[in-house]
Amino acid sequence: MKNQIRIAILLMLAVFLPIQAVTAASDINQQRKLYQQAKKALQTHQLTQFRQLQAQLEGYPLQEYLDYLYLQHRINDTEAANIKRFLQTREDSFFKARLRGAWLDKLAGSQQWQQYLEFYQVPQSAARECHYARALIATNQQQAAAEAFEKLWLVAASQDKACDAVFHHAEQRGWLTDELRWQRLLLALRNQQFALANYLAKTVKQSATAQAWTKRWEDIHKNPVSLLSQLPAPAPAQGVSLAQDVAMAREIIVYGLKRLARNDPAKAHYHWTRLENSYQFSTDERHDIQGSIGLWAALDRDDKALYYYGDTPNHPWRVRAALWQQNWPEVQKAIASLDEHTRQEARWQYWLARSMAELGERTEAEAIWRTLVDERDYYAFLAADKVDAEYAMNHHPIVAEPEYRNSIITMESVQRMREFYLQDELLDARREAYFLQQTLTPRELQIVATETHKWGWHNQTIALLGTARYWDALDLRFPVLYDTEMRQASADVGVDASWLLAIARQESAFNPRARSHAGAMGLMQVMPATGKQVGRWLNKPLKQDSELYHPPRNIEMGSFYIRRMQDQFQNNPILATAAYNAGPHRVSRWLPEQTMPADIWVENIPFTETRRYVRTVFSYAATYDFQRKQTIKRMSERMPAVRPKNP
Repeated sequence: MKNQIRIAILLMLAVFLPIQAVTAASDINQQRKLYQQAKKALQTHQLTQFRQLQAQLEGYPLQEYLDYLYLQHRINDTEAANIKRFLQTREDSFFKARLRGAWLDKLAGSQQWQQYLEFYQVPQSAARECHYARALIATNQQQAAAEAFEKLWLVAASQDKACDAVFHHAEQRGWLTDELRWQRLLLALRNQQFALANYLAKTVKQSATAQAWTKRWEDIHKNPVSLLSQLPAPAPAQGVSLAQDVAMAREIIVYGLKRLARNDPAKAHYHWTRLENSYQFSTDERHDIQGSIGLWAALDRDDKALYYYGDTPNHPWRVRAALWQQNWPEVQKAIASLDEHTRQEARWQYWLARSMAELGERTEAEAIWRTLVDERDYYAFLAADKVDAEYAMNHHPIVAEPEYRNSIITMESVQRMREFYLQDELLDARREAYFLQQTLTPRELQIVATETHKWGWHNQTIALLGTARYWDALDLRFPVLYDTEMRQASADVGVDASWLLAIARQESAFNPRARSHAGAMGLMQVMPATGKQVGRWLNKPLKQDSELYHPPRNIEMGSFYIRRMQDQFQNNPILATAAYNAGPHRVSRWLPEQTMPADIWVENIPFTETRRYVRTVFSYAATYDFQRKQTIKRMSERMPAVRPKNP
C-alpha cells in the first residue's frame, strides 16, 4: 500500500509517456544527485525527465517528498482520490500536513463541504477553522456548527474574513445572542482592540450604553489623567458615567490607573488614594492597582516602590524592590506573601536564605542554601559559593540499547530530516525537526538528538533536548565548538574563553547562520551596525554583512565588542554581559547610586529577557569550564560588586 500513491502519480504521467524500466540507484551520493536533478526537472516542468529520475530513487528518504511537490504544484488539477491515497498511505510528516492544508483550501474555494469534512484534521489555521464551521452548516450539522461558531466568535481580535458567512448564519439562527456580543466587546476592550470594540458596541441591544462605555474606555486609554482628574464626582441619575459605582466604571478606572502607572507611578498613586474609598473596589482590584503601581516604581528603582506595594501579595517585584533597598525584613515579608509554589522556587529560597544571613541567622541560611546546591543553575551556584560547596554539574549522557536506538534513527521522518540537512535544505530540515518535536516522546527525542549531534547540527540538538526537557546531557547541550577560534579571541582581547562560549551558546545555540528578528547575525549575534563599528576599531572593515555568518569573523567581532563593554563598565563582566544584550545606554541608566552586590543588581535588571540572559550566561560559563576540563571559576569571582554611576 505504501507505494500506491507514487504508482498513481506515475500512471497519470503515463498518459504522456510510456514508462521505461529503470534500476534504482544504490549509491546514496548518486541518489542525492538524482534527487536534485529530479527536483529541478519538476520545477522546470520537464515531467518526462522527472519521472525517469524519480523512478531511480526507490528507497531514498526524500522520494516521497518529490511526490508531495508534484501534487502540491498541481493541486487544482489533481483528483481527490490521489490526494486521499497520499494522505492515507504515508507516514505523517510536515509536508503531508501542508498538502492537507492546501487541499482543504481548494475544497473550500469550490465549496465541496462534504469532502472538506472528510479531509479536515486539527490543528488548522483560523481561516480553515472558519471553513470547517461553514462545512458543518452546509451539511446540516447544526449543533456542531453552533459549538464551532461560539469558539470562533469569542476572540479578542478581528477574525479571518472566512468567518463572515459563519457569523451571518449564526445571527440568522439565533446563536449570536446579545450576551455573546457583550462578551466579545469586553474581550476587545481588555485587549485594546478599539476598532473592533466600536463596531461591536453598535450591534448590541443597548447600543447607546455600549458605545458610551466603549468611548470612556478608549478615552482613558488615550489620556488617563484627564478622566481620572474628574473623579470622584456626583453620579448622574441616568446615562453612563465613570462617577457611577458600577462594575464597568470600576473596571475602566482600574485600567486607567494601571495605564497611568506605566509612565508615572507617583501620579497613579496620587489618583488611587483619592479614589480608593469612593468606589467598592474588590480586594483583587485593589491588589491589581497597588501591584501595578508598585511594579512600575520598582522597575524604575523608585524608593517608594515598597510603600506603593503595601501588603499586595504574590508579587515577585515586591521582593526585588526590597532587595534593591537591601531592606531584609521586607524581603522576608515579600517572599512570605508569594504563593507556596512560587515561594519554593530556587530563586526565592536563595533570597530567603540571603535575608536570614543578613539578619544574623547564618545557621538557618546555610541550611537552606545546602538544599539548593545539588542542581546545576545560577542560584545553585550562588548558594554553593555561600557554603563553599562544589558545583554540581550532573552530567548524565544519553544511553540506549542498540536495538531501540536503531528503531528510532531509522524512522522515515528521521531519515528525511537527515537528508534535508545534508542536502542543505535547512528550512525543510527544520520543518521536519519541528514536526518530530510535536509527535515523538521525550525519550525518542533524546535519541534523535544524539543523531543530530553526530551530524554537526548542534542548534537543533539543543532544541530537541529542550523539547524533551532533558537537561543533563552536557556533551550534547554544551559542546565545545570553535575552540581554536575562541581561545584565540580570548588571548587577543583578554576575556575568558568559557565566557565567550557561554555567550555564543545563549545567543545562537551555535548556529552560525542564525539571524534574529532585529537583524543580529551569526554565532554571537552581532548586529551589522555593531560589526561595522568594531571593524573600524580593529581597522578591519566589515565589507559585507554576510561576513558575520563566517564563524571566525563573528567571534572576532563579538569578543572585541564584549571586551569594549567590559572596559566601559567598571571592568565588570556582569555589566558587560547585560550591555551586550540590552545595549550600553540602558545599562548606564540601571547603575545604582551606591555600591551594590552583583546578585542584587542582576535580580533587579528591569528587562526580563536581559535578567534571564545574564543569569544564563554566567551559569553556562561555569558549565563550559567543566566541559573544557579546567578549574571552574566560581560565580563570586565572576561577579564583582556593581559600583555607582560616576558623578
